[in-house]
Amino acid sequence: MDEQKSKEISWDAAEFLHYPKSITWFVFLGAVGVVLVGFFLYQRDYLTATMFFLFFLILFYFSEAKPKILHIRLTQSAVKLNQVSIPYSRIKKFWIAYAPPDVKTLNFETAAYLNRYITIQLENENPVKIREFLLQHIPEDLEQDEQFGDKISRTLKF
Repeated sequence: MDEQKSKEISWDAAEFLHYPKSITWFVFLGAVGVVLVGFFLYQRDYLTATMFFLFFLILFYFSEAKPKILHIRLTQSAVKLNQVSIPYSRIKKFWIAYAPPDVKTLNFETAAYLNRYITIQLENENPVKIREFLLQHIPEDLEQDEQFGDKISRTLKF
């Protein structure tokens, strides 16, 4: 059992943090949307009004989206997220952003053109154990912190 643990680390985590939103949050978002769309309609800028309308529809839709549970496995050859395998050769570096209780993430920069940055929730996993395991396979970036988009999402409770 100990030998298996040294070869692989696994846990389950939500694909993103979900923040319950109050009715005030939705009213505020709706008011901002109505004002922006109304302004652009008044300006006869129908394309921009349409784009903002669609943007706010998407915001409303995704604000209620529930995260899927991912099964994360760090193996000797790859990071595995459910059925998706990312070989260490395709990962440039990793860093851990850890400031409990709000921020507990494992982050990767990959060589991919799309999905270049991957953020994984650590949940209650030991970040030191994960760091030591990953250092055997890929370099760590000690200068990186939480991704800007993640900070914005957390601040706006999105």
